[in-house]
Amino acid sequence: MKKLMIGLLALGVVAAAQAEGLSGFETSFNAGLTLTDGNSETLSANSSLITEGEKEGLGSVLAGVEANYGQDKKDGATDRLVNDVKAYANTKKTLSKMTFASVDLSAVHDEIAAIDYRVVAGLGLGAYVVKNEKRELSFEAGPAYLWERLDGDRDHYMTLWFAERYTCQVSETAKIWQAVKYTPKASNFGTYLLSGELGIEAAVNSRVNLRLVLQDDYDSRPAAGKERNDLSLVAGLGINL
Repeated sequence: MKKLMIGLLALGVVAAAQAEGLSGFETSFNAGLTLTDGNSETLSANSSLITEGEKEGLGSVLAGVEANYGQDKKDGATDRLVNDVKAYANTKKTLSKMTFASVDLSAVHDEIAAIDYRVVAGLGLGAYVVKNEKRELSFEAGPAYLWERLDGDRDHYMTLWFAERYTCQVSETAKIWQAVKYTPKASNFGTYLLSGELGIEAAVNSRVNLRLVLQDDYDSRPAAGKERNDLSLVAGLGINL
């Protein structure tokens, strides 16, 4: 478990360090509180490190690592620790002004949901429906492979993945974003992962931002005795590094 968590953290740190030296890329450290519903019902501490940006003619990167830590109070129990961490990276290589090839990676560890680890690596092709200084709307899809261990039981199989992402610069100091990702098992679409995110960020000054993010993760085949859906609301501050 420790090796996995260190690896997840390293992925986010390395991605941030590599992108920090490129013009057009921004790295932020975020800290706040997470209110959860699903396998846990609690208020926990949240922190994340996110790098995103685009270099014209080359492509874009969105990468980060996020962790939650707290005490679960579901069903009156207060002895279960909420201890989850996830890392992700999506790189888009420009093919033309409105099309791209992509590499998508993610890794998750969640003690309460009995996810010892889940790693998904995929390749894809995509296109922008809208792409300008204010708004971006993209769709992408492709094959992927999943490795996981749920409550000690290992599994691995081929999947497909379909993703959509929308961002809007509402004003000079505020932006909103929304994303959905669907990952079905290639041989059985009844086994799938579905995740969504909706967020808003507003600048307090040139370095500090207020953030509010709603996240929903659905697993059609969770570990035995676990719930399929996990919902979380994250509120906090972001600091531009």
